[in-house]
Amino acid sequence: MRFLYLVFAVFLLVSLAVPGYGQIRKHCPKVGYCSSKCSKADVWSFSSDCKYYCCLPPGWKGK
Repeated sequence: MRFLYLVFAVFLLVSLAVPGYGQIRKHCPKVGYCSSKCSKADVWSFSSDCKYYCCLPPGWKGK
């Protein structure tokens, strides 16, 4: 029973993660850059035109 509670808690933590992080995009915006590691301030997402991550500056608001 404790295992089920642990699995549920992990699922909740993952599902409540900060929105915008790890989203899948068709293309990395021009203000972003492709990299294997983003800086701590950047918002990262997956993109079809990047091998690893599409890193976006912190103030960028796009959809």
